[in-house]
Amino acid sequence: MGTTQTWFASRTVKPQNRPIGRQFKDTRAFSGTSLFFGILASAGCAAIIPALGAGRLATVAGAALSPLLVAVITTHGRGLVRGIGIAALSAFALVITIGGFTLPEAIAGHGSLTGAGSGTFVNTERIPAPTPPAPWTSPAVTTTKPPASARTSPPPTPPTAMNVVIPEIRKCPELRVGEAKACKQIGIRNDGSTSVEVATGDIEGDQSSDFTLTRVCDGVLKPNSACSIRLRFWPTAAGAREAFLVVHLQPGNVERRVTITGDALDRGTEPTEPTRTPSPSPSPSEPDPTIRTQHE
Repeated sequence: MGTTQTWFASRTVKPQNRPIGRQFKDTRAFSGTSLFFGILASAGCAAIIPALGAGRLATVAGAALSPLLVAVITTHGRGLVRGIGIAALSAFALVITIGGFTLPEAIAGHGSLTGAGSGTFVNTERIPAPTPPAPWTSPAVTTTKPPASARTSPPPTPPTAMNVVIPEIRKCPELRVGEAKACKQIGIRNDGSTSVEVATGDIEGDQSSDFTLTRVCDGVLKPNSACSIRLRFWPTAAGAREAFLVVHLQPGNVERRVTITGDALDRGTEPTEPTRTPSPSPSPSEPDPTIRTQHE
């Protein structure tokens, strides 16, 4: 009779009068089933929401509310103890979810595991994938053509209206080495119908140092006018001496070359003819006043 009364008394004890540990156990908030489904729901929302393009706030809210809903369904009882159990289960599932996503994202540094943006719960920058190197190809063998400027071009043709008369050869008198005499002047005459710009160039050639310009013809040469160029022969070695005088004409960038020659004898040899300087021949016409001359 006493045993029966004791069992009946134990069955009629009110839940709030039971020990706290017993009440938490009766809620089944920390059972294996509740924990499994709570973490599964939280992780699933954390993976689905970023993949749909939602922001971080929506992801956190989904990861927190889904285990809360699971805890409400899987727990038993009522009152404050059950509420604490539901909150504890939801918080535990959220912590597990955040750690499960954040830790691998922070280690890999690849941003969100499910979306294209930053980390799921914290800022981790996504490192761009390395660009594969381009496949190596052997350079094609091409034949290089010389530039157009390097090709040999014919000398410019003077304009049809230009008719400038310049001698092709001028021979200087025979001298002994070390003597100096003036050569016959080189006349330049404009027989054309238009004005021509004349520029006396340099004396070129291996023996150009034996000839010196003493008078130049630079400037505008009008039609039917003339000017002259004068030289001095001063040989430095015996034998035939030769050089070239360059004269530039415009328009047309025309270049005319006059061959200058002279014979030089050894110091003890007498020249074959007198070495007096021939008097300059008169110019075809008076020099044009626009021509600049240089005297010795």
